[in-house]
Amino acid sequence: MTHREKKMKAIFAAIALYLEQEAAQEEPVNMTSNWADMGKTMIMSNRTMVQRKGRMLRNRA
Repeated sequence: MTHREKKMKAIFAAIALYLEQEAAQEEPVNMTSNWADMGKTMIMSNRTMVQRKGRMLRNRA
C-alpha cells in the first residue's frame, strides 16, 4: 500500500467517524400539539404588532 493510499484510507475513516457522530447527536423531533403551535403563532404576531407600534410612535416624534 502506497503512502497516498494510506492517507486516503485514513481520510475516509475520519469522515465515516464524523458522520456517525453527527447522526448520533441529532436530536429527535419533538411533536407539539396544535394548541402549542397556535400559541407560538399568537405570541409572535403580538410581538410583531408591538414592534410596529413602537416604530410608528418613534417616526411621529
